[in-house]
Amino acid sequence: MIEKSASTLKLKQAFTQSIPMLTQISGFALVLTVLVGLYLIFSAIPWSLTLLMVGRLTGPIQLGPISLLLCLVLGLLVLLSALVSEVSFQVSKKLVKNGSRLVILNLIVSLIIVFLVISLFSLAFMSQASQTGKKIDTFIAENANLGFQDYVNNVSSFLNNNVKNAYQKPEAIFKIDSLISRTFLDPHIMQIWGVTRGNVIIYQGWGTCEQAALLIEELLRRAEYQTRLARFIGIDHEWTEVKYNGTWLIVDPWYIGNFAETQNLKYNRTAFQNASGVEVQYPSGTWIDASHEHGY
Repeated sequence: MIEKSASTLKLKQAFTQSIPMLTQISGFALVLTVLVGLYLIFSAIPWSLTLLMVGRLTGPIQLGPISLLLCLVLGLLVLLSALVSEVSFQVSKKLVKNGSRLVILNLIVSLIIVFLVISLFSLAFMSQASQTGKKIDTFIAENANLGFQDYVNNVSSFLNNNVKNAYQKPEAIFKIDSLISRTFLDPHIMQIWGVTRGNVIIYQGWGTCEQAALLIEELLRRAEYQTRLARFIGIDHEWTEVKYNGTWLIVDPWYIGNFAETQNLKYNRTAFQNASGVEVQYPSGTWIDASHEHGY
């Protein structure tokens, strides 16, 4: 009886002494779960929504639902990893002793898994988006022999047939081409796959003035016209400009119109006089002030 009481007392003492360590371990596991959870929220979940909300469930293989399922599975794996760490800490004194190292290892492994899954999402999307490049190639080939004005008119028709004007519509806040062009990895993946923002814009099927300008600029540039993007300073609007016979002309079928000369822009509409100027971006990517060329 005395031996049983002594054994019970030792167990109680051991449990009491382990509480601070277990609390610390629980903190590590909690930090692991929170960090990986945040990474999922800001990375994997937006990508799954991108693939789901693209409008057509990303084509015939239904990548949207699949990506959502992968995110759920990945989240469960992360939680399982944290749970395994917690249990292993409590079961093995050796693991308890080196608990912080194991947590760091689990965190690194979990982040690598997340990174690989997100890369898979990205690659799958790029593969689908690259297929839309065939539409642009076909358009260029079919219209290669047209004169300038006819070509620009056909570019406008191509835009209207493939991209829905999303100005002041809910989908306007979810512009996939803008999203992926500003991430760290995706522009490199786009380059590898030969995917342009124009491909993505056609694939998503909607856009605002920014997407219209980007697609028009690509179609004109690939037809070997000299092009640049333009935007107001102080007013939210972008368009394309093309140089023809030494004169810069505006191509903006959704708002300003086509073939207007840039030097008359300020007085094209009363609202344009509220802008403080115009910036232009050449294919090199540099934005410069071109207000004087637009009547400002």
